[in-house]
Amino acid sequence: MPHSLYARMIIAAIVPFMIMLTGSLALYQASQVEQRTARTVAQTLEVIADANHLMRLFMDAETAQRGYALTRDGDYLAPYQRALSMFPRTLRRLQEASNDAMQNQRLDQANQLFRQWIKNVATDSIIKARNDNAALPPVADKASKRLVDEFRTVMGAFIDTEQEALHKRQADSQEAAKRAQYIMVWSILLALASALLTWWPLFRRTRHAVSEITQRSRRMVAGDLSQRVALRGRDEFTWMAHAFNAMAARLEAMVATEKRTNRELAERVNVLVRDRTRDMRARHDLIEALQACRSTQEAQSTLRDRLPTVFANTLGGTLWCLDAQASPPHRICQWGEDQGDIDLGECLTLREGGIRDVTLPAAHSVQVCSHLRAAHPGRHLCILLKGTEEPMGVLHLHLASAPEEADNGDPQAEFAKGAAEDMALSLSNVRLREQLEEASIRDALTGLYNRRFLDDTLTRELARAERQSSPLSVLMLDIDHFKPINDDHGHAFGDKALIDVANLLSDNVRRGDIVCRYGGEEFVVIMPSAGLSAARRRGEHLRQQVATLDIAMNEGTPLRLTVSLGLACYPQHGEYAETLLHHADMALYEAKQSGRNRLAISQD
Repeated sequence: MPHSLYARMIIAAIVPFMIMLTGSLALYQASQVEQRTARTVAQTLEVIADANHLMRLFMDAETAQRGYALTRDGDYLAPYQRALSMFPRTLRRLQEASNDAMQNQRLDQANQLFRQWIKNVATDSIIKARNDNAALPPVADKASKRLVDEFRTVMGAFIDTEQEALHKRQADSQEAAKRAQYIMVWSILLALASALLTWWPLFRRTRHAVSEITQRSRRMVAGDLSQRVALRGRDEFTWMAHAFNAMAARLEAMVATEKRTNRELAERVNVLVRDRTRDMRARHDLIEALQACRSTQEAQSTLRDRLPTVFANTLGGTLWCLDAQASPPHRICQWGEDQGDIDLGECLTLREGGIRDVTLPAAHSVQVCSHLRAAHPGRHLCILLKGTEEPMGVLHLHLASAPEEADNGDPQAEFAKGAAEDMALSLSNVRLREQLEEASIRDALTGLYNRRFLDDTLTRELARAERQSSPLSVLMLDIDHFKPINDDHGHAFGDKALIDVANLLSDNVRRGDIVCRYGGEEFVVIMPSAGLSAARRRGEHLRQQVATLDIAMNEGTPLRLTVSLGLACYPQHGEYAETLLHHADMALYEAKQSGRNRLAISQD
């Protein structure tokens, strides 16, 4: 281990070190004095600034009071109020910073003058100005001027005293700085003089070695990693040169490896970002399209068109949907290498729920659904589309990567799970929207359209009839003697009778006619484009069909029903929905009064 440079440096450093140590101690003492003096100067400057601020506060308050007394403008009182709030704090800081008894006495006198001015001048002036009185009398004005002048005199003396102290402290600070400067200069000169004789040989060696290492280092920083240091000898600089050369060689190899790795990583990141961006955009577009669908068929058509784009990075896939719990799944779309259908009883994903991740052909046959037994080798993912109440379908994907090959937590599977959840939620919303729309316009018992749908539809059909100059008939039916049926046979049998009549009406009207339950045992049939004679023939046909209807009973012969009908026609009997319904109801009433089981036409 070389040690010559260390020994020479230690010997050469003893004398300069002792000189510098002695000078440092003296310099430290001088610097402490200078720091204390500088702090005192800074405190004095703060006291002078606060004193000037205190005078400005008084002057601002006096100016604001005069302005308000002359103009009666409340904006002038803002400086006055600010002076009242800030004067005590500023005075308190001055009292805390001042250690001189005379200065404290002046501050007390200034405080008394300010309070006296507020009490004897400002308050009375503001009160009289608010009461719209005349200006202050000359005596009050003279008193205000006297107090202000005395305040200025007192604070002027305070500031003058502090200024004198400031000058003295600044002079002391300058004197301490000069002493410190002298000590520093003489210490440096003596240290340099002693080092000149002892450090010159070391300087030449160090200069050459440092220059060489520095130049090579700069070139390395500039990008040339092939630089190497060439030094001869057996001292520490030579060993440093060897270490530098070894470090440079290792760094050159590491940088080359890093560049190659960064280039590969950048390529992979670009591919990953492009794929993720494309997948997320396709998924977002799919969800937006599903949310805009109005029916399950429209949603399934959207999935058929867009799913191959959403899962473009897969080898294949299939989507099956269930329309009802008992119905078998039907295939919506299929792409890639996927094939086969699923069976409701044999599909493990439908039967057990959740997600099945199977790798073929390694998976056991018991763990594989029937539709995967003939599938291509590779990783297959089956995801159950869970609705809010029941399964919505099954999504099968043939993934391109195995679980152990996927980076960042298996992104393909995570994306597929998220997309499946979005699809299931969207399909559930569409199906729920359909159910709600159907429930809002259908009668719960008979399945016919309800009164709400009747009102909207009749108004719309009347507007269409008016545009097309075509007739429209409204037929109102009422089951005869329905109350005794409920009383004698119970409401359950009455409900059965209503259902049978509703089914008969639905089966015996035109495709464009609209059958509604009006309420209770009353029904309404809207007949677009049907004139009075045609509507009458259809009404008679319905009446005859109801008369032949047998309502099965638990015991005894079937029950026969009859209906009474009232007919009104647009435009003869009215141009509005309420008018037509009213005329049809009046005709129905006439049919009941005339003996029931007949059709009556509204009178013009």
